[in-house]
Amino acid sequence: MTMQLPRVETPHGLRPNGIVRTTGWLQIGRTPISSGLWAVLAGFFLTVPFGSSWLPFLAAALAFAGWKVWVRRLRPASRVVNLDAKPATELWPGEWVRLYGTAGPVGEVEELEVDNAGRLRVWLHGDHQLPLPPGLWVRPVELRD
Repeated sequence: MTMQLPRVETPHGLRPNGIVRTTGWLQIGRTPISSGLWAVLAGFFLTVPFGSSWLPFLAAALAFAGWKVWVRRLRPASRVVNLDAKPATELWPGEWVRLYGTAGPVGEVEELEVDNAGRLRVWLHGDHQLPLPPGLWVRPVELRD
């Protein structure tokens, strides 16, 4: 059963619990560096020592194809871009946010509440919740696919 999120098309890597798996882990400014590039470079440079003039290019192409199949078919993942960090208290419903720092899966904010101890509880789409200490900064993201 595929869960549909409100206001957006279903992103790649959407899990049944509402969390979205993401790909890539390097970003320069607002430009994400695809993890597919790392697959290409690994395929190329790991075969250079064999001395063949064509093997590194073939290995790079095969590595990219393998990566593409992995993130689109076997373990789907969405591309995202990190936005400027901000205090968790400034999150809004409908906003996408990283769950664990600057990399990893993302979730869509559904509701925010403050409990009796002063901790912020962020409810994500899919009934996932994040209890956050006051003053914690979070990383909103922009989903690309």
